[in-house]
Amino acid sequence: MSDTPRTDAAAIRCACSTYVVPSEFARELEAENAALRKDKERMDWLETTNGSDWAAMSLNEGNWIRRAAIDAAMKETKP
Repeated sequence: MSDTPRTDAAAIRCACSTYVVPSEFARELEAENAALRKDKERMDWLETTNGSDWAAMSLNEGNWIRRAAIDAAMKETKP
């Protein structure tokens, strides 16, 4: 079983027996990867002292933590 099933499904076999992936599919994967990296940056920030304090305060106030709120808080704490 392949560890890249979406890419394998999108791949097109060329006459020279190699496989290529359409550029639009590659762009979609790149955009998805960028979004996931941003989420990782948010989660990493929440693990920091400032981030964990902010998250605890937000949860204690009954607020749902949202990406935009995390982004704004991250900007406030950057040197």
